[in-house]
Amino acid sequence: MPVDLGAKKKCMIGGNVSTSAGGLRYLRYGSMHGTVLGVEAVLPDGRVLDALFTLKKDASGYDVKQLFIGAEGTLGVVTAVAIALAPKPQCSQIAVLGLKDFGRIQKAFVLARQALGEIVSAFEFWEKRCNEIVVEYEGYASPLAGSHEFYVLIETRGSFARHDAEKMDVFLGLLRQQDLVDETRVFSDAQEMEQTWLFRSQMAEAHGKSGCMHVYDFSLPSRHQHELLIAVKAHLQDAGLYNVPDAPVKDVTIFGHIGDDNIHLQVVAREFGGVVESAMEPWVYEWVGGHGGSVAAEHGLGAHKGKFLKFSKSSVVIDTMKSLKNLIDPNGIMNPGKHIALA
Repeated sequence: MPVDLGAKKKCMIGGNVSTSAGGLRYLRYGSMHGTVLGVEAVLPDGRVLDALFTLKKDASGYDVKQLFIGAEGTLGVVTAVAIALAPKPQCSQIAVLGLKDFGRIQKAFVLARQALGEIVSAFEFWEKRCNEIVVEYEGYASPLAGSHEFYVLIETRGSFARHDAEKMDVFLGLLRQQDLVDETRVFSDAQEMEQTWLFRSQMAEAHGKSGCMHVYDFSLPSRHQHELLIAVKAHLQDAGLYNVPDAPVKDVTIFGHIGDDNIHLQVVAREFGGVVESAMEPWVYEWVGGHGGSVAAEHGLGAHKGKFLKFSKSSVVIDTMKSLKNLIDPNGIMNPGKHIALA
């Protein structure tokens, strides 16, 4: 299954399709939009739409199945899907890097695409406080011995272990030559790799244990991702909610998938209440939209974010989506009051 999610033990294929799930290896395999070959769905009027094709190439009219991928059940109920599977890799390895600043992450990513090429399957990052929270609240050992401002996880998947190991050695050598990393560690043992991925995939859950988490899921050009963290901290501090005595907000952190510009922002408060949400929204959505981002990268719109769609989609795009919704579901019975209905 090419779409590999941190929530794979809890999620379902239909939900993956309906939210256009991205996952940890989007960089290598893409999203559901590229993986799904066909769908079967029950329409609002009871008819069964059979677009359950298994052909990879089909230019015979509109690609109707794409309407149901990411629609979150607002156009119909997906009842079957055909998915293009990927060959299981013969070998894999993980490198974890410790870096001084976010700019070095960006340079390391460019270098990884050049030096590792086709075998790169994931390029994840998190910052220092994320690492500390996972260690403290999940009880896992940090993948690196030292403490660093930023961490990167790079995974490769290929067919020849020796070839891939040599490419990794060259890549890490280039990172050291250009003074981009302070510490590196490579994992090739299956159990060690699983534990390293577990450390990364439990990051959201660890934040939830650390306090009352307000989580935001954005697509944002990588050059603006660290700017977002700085801007949010400054905004909350100016509002008297962060980095002041008895502040309601404990932590503000970021982690994400650098390879596909997807960033997760966590604002961890001491208690749930309107004061943090009022300070963050709609301000943070407007900030992201103003920097060329999307208000929803892989978590969808749901019952909350539809009203912020205007910050990253034009009025013509929103009107077109509403027209499609009204055409297919004129009575508004499919997942009512959510998604595009709020825009």
